[in-house]
Amino acid sequence: MPFIHVKSLPFEPPLRVSAVVEGITQDFAIDTGIGLEHITATWEFLPSGNYAVAGKAADNQPEESHPVMVDLLSLDFNQPAQIEKMLQTVASSISKRAKVPLSNIFINYRSAHSGMVFDNGEIVKW
Repeated sequence: MPFIHVKSLPFEPPLRVSAVVEGITQDFAIDTGIGLEHITATWEFLPSGNYAVAGKAADNQPEESHPVMVDLLSLDFNQPAQIEKMLQTVASSISKRAKVPLSNIFINYRSAHSGMVFDNGEIVKW
């Protein structure tokens, strides 16, 4: 079930997004042991100038500011060590595949709770 949602400014030169998100899902499956069929990744670009850090907006994704923002959603039964592995895997994969320094990636982990997920036409409980 993990959902990996990435947001950034546009890259210059442009990023080949389809290859990057496919690679992120593959890296995640290999490193975590979660089946590839259960992993979803998206990458959205913020419009140029619509992301400010420390009072400065940027048009394209800088290497040392305006961190690539990631929302990682997974089931609530993961242990702290598993969550750390997921965070490290996503950061490493984004860094490698999009050529973003690890120091310029921000990831927020959120837990999906049993009975609070709607999927495949029903409320899911585990």
